[in-house]
Amino acid sequence: MLLDAKLSQFDSFPIEFKEINPEDFLFTLDASGTRVPRTDFEIENGGDKILISPDANGYINDTLQTHLELAHKNTVVINAPVGQGKSYAIIQTVKRYYDSTDKYLIFVASPFVSLVKQYCNDIITDAGIPSDQIYSYDNIGRSNIDYTKRAVQVITANTLLGNPGEDGFKNSDTKREYINTLIRHCEKEGIKVVFIYDEIHDSYHNFQQEYIFNLWKWRNVIHKNFILSATYNEASKVVIEYLAELTDYKIQIIESERVRFADKQSTLHLCYSSAYNFTSKTIEINSLIKSLVARGKKIDILCYSKNLAKSLINPKDEIGKLLLDTYKEIKDCTSELNTNQREENTEPTNQYDNEKCNVGTNFKTGVSIKKDNHAFVIIFPSRSTRLPFRNKYGIFSGGINSVIQALARQRFKGEIHIVLPKPDHFHYDSLDHSGMTTEQKEVFKQYYNLVQHYKAPDSKVKYIKLNRQDFLLREFYENKLKGNVKDEITAIDSLSRSNTLPRLLFPSFKEFKLETGEDFLANEVPFFGGDISSYVTYSALANQFINCRLQEISFRPVIKFEEGKVQDMLNTVLNQFYGEDYALSLAPFTNFSLFYNDFKTSLFKHYQLLYKKAGGDSFENIVEGTPQAKKFELQLLLFTTKLKEGKLDSISDEDYSRGDYFSDAIAHTKDLDIDSIDDVSYKNRVEFYQTLNYFREKMIASLNEYRRGGDSYHFIPSSYYEEFFTTADIVKVRKLLNLYKADKLLEIGVFEFKRKFEESKSLRSKLKTFYFILREDFLDTEERTVDPKINFLGSRRNVKPVKSIKLIPFKARLNLIEVQNYINLTTLKVYSNLEDLF
Repeated sequence: MLLDAKLSQFDSFPIEFKEINPEDFLFTLDASGTRVPRTDFEIENGGDKILISPDANGYINDTLQTHLELAHKNTVVINAPVGQGKSYAIIQTVKRYYDSTDKYLIFVASPFVSLVKQYCNDIITDAGIPSDQIYSYDNIGRSNIDYTKRAVQVITANTLLGNPGEDGFKNSDTKREYINTLIRHCEKEGIKVVFIYDEIHDSYHNFQQEYIFNLWKWRNVIHKNFILSATYNEASKVVIEYLAELTDYKIQIIESERVRFADKQSTLHLCYSSAYNFTSKTIEINSLIKSLVARGKKIDILCYSKNLAKSLINPKDEIGKLLLDTYKEIKDCTSELNTNQREENTEPTNQYDNEKCNVGTNFKTGVSIKKDNHAFVIIFPSRSTRLPFRNKYGIFSGGINSVIQALARQRFKGEIHIVLPKPDHFHYDSLDHSGMTTEQKEVFKQYYNLVQHYKAPDSKVKYIKLNRQDFLLREFYENKLKGNVKDEITAIDSLSRSNTLPRLLFPSFKEFKLETGEDFLANEVPFFGGDISSYVTYSALANQFINCRLQEISFRPVIKFEEGKVQDMLNTVLNQFYGEDYALSLAPFTNFSLFYNDFKTSLFKHYQLLYKKAGGDSFENIVEGTPQAKKFELQLLLFTTKLKEGKLDSISDEDYSRGDYFSDAIAHTKDLDIDSIDDVSYKNRVEFYQTLNYFREKMIASLNEYRRGGDSYHFIPSSYYEEFFTTADIVKVRKLLNLYKADKLLEIGVFEFKRKFEESKSLRSKLKTFYFILREDFLDTEERTVDPKINFLGSRRNVKPVKSIKLIPFKARLNLIEVQNYINLTTLKVYSNLEDLF
């Protein structure tokens, strides 16, 4: 649905962002929780942060440069939103250092290998620095370039801090030699070193204590740190302290105003999916990509998981083939690393390419998508990734900052489409702390109620201000972690422990914040990442995204079915959502197979269908293959039969057995000429039921009559007997057990057939199973307390008296065997103009 003018109430609603304030470094909390002053750090500009605004074009470079003193030793914290050109501004700062008469070595530390090449290219293009003065991380260990002769070094933060990654034990010898050689060179030549940490929100994890010692190697030559991000977090504050300690404890904070430029904003489209797992076949993903291709859009698809991305570019997959046929080449932007090691030290090939259609996981941050007529598709984690202890959100595991960064990749005005699960219910009273007016809260509530998940959680999502994150972390640390062992910590601190014993020191709050804090917020606090959909929905409705504005939301309304009342609800759905013209306009011109599948497909595509079994406590999604889905489809079949025939006078749920279905199918197929059928799948279905009818007739013919005294009946042995199937019959049965797969209802288990044979391992077991199916579905046997025993084929056997034979109906109820097709088209009159109607 396209959004109406009500959301205009949020046109000027303030954009909330993570601020870096002087108080973060000038005060601390004592053991009692009281705020006390600190004297170690100096906040420049008289203890205040510097506030700047973008120019008329939305950029900050000109203003920012006036506040940067190149020769002054300090740590500069730049807090600017996405799209204001902070990366361009810092590249211009690189140029200023490069052009300086003083000798500087400039490091640009990227959070990801995939961004190194982009930084190098941008420095050449935007700063005009010759390529032979830039040394790239990609050359380490791959060339004999003398990196001591190059003024600009573009590397990864991992390399700079000596972080070997999750699967390594130490940084490689080549990288160590690279760092140590540059340190000795700068000390010998008196070269000052400038470090630029861009996108610090994605590299803070490198600044653990064991790696910080590597930065102290530069203590004699370090001159300045630049720290940049649009999405700072609590861990970033600890990083700032570590770095500022190396620049004489001096910190300069520069913060840019969050300003929206409507002419630059892309349109944001939220597509809520009810699917538990997201795959290339998920309705919302499949239909969205198809529609964008049909509209001729250039597409990039960012996926939360590598597996999903790989499936979308698989040429054997429907979507993969469509993308390949449309764009000729798909760039796979997923990780190439195998246990943290790139084979043969080869250059990575998985980097984003602005000239191609990119599908993957590694362009969530840093990359600038600059394409006209572009649609950026972002697929968020499905509900299946929400686990009790730690969510499996893939590239969005970092919480809300990863969301903002992902949206910011779209730099030209275009479209951003997000596929996401429905959010949990919202605690609307918590909006009292958001700054919303009463009217704004009502509008928010109206739209949020439309898309929220049908099942209410144990606790609702609460809005929480970003500046409360430190409080949440400290409360958890003090009360749940440290508080749990508080007496033990005191006891250990009072001991005089030997230096030879292992160190026993409880981690400090700042260590916890740096190493675990962001994961805690992203997993334990719904609004900060535990339920990403709720945050995205809030931010989109409240106009919190700078580079895009919500224009459309799409979702499937929920329809609830209860066992025993399915057809009654289907009739309600028909009247409310389809209207009486639906059947009248389609039924006379389609066979039942097409009519049924059209109605079923429409239901599942446009609505979220829930089912509650009789006596059940809750509704569950109707998912193919589940017991509730089988029960639902059975009633849907019967309802559609009545609908096509115009006999909806009775809409009560009714029984329809596998035997009923087999009899109807046999009625439609027994007289067909199978050799005249070209469609392979249809031919297999016909052969299956003609063969089934062969065995049905054989079983009927095998009935014997028993007469003794006043007792008279036809009978069939109670147990399977081997004489029933001949050698030729067994060949037919083997083929039959492959042919059934052509019948969709048998394949998905609406009627119990497939599973019975899967459980039967031996041939004898399968024949026995088939024998009992024939007897159950085509004969009505008499149930006695004890089956009578009579002579049959030379042996005394228990037998079942047969009350009647289930006849093949003269007019079958439904026909899903035939190929979906239109009928009676010759009765339609094609009008060339309106005058023909009068």
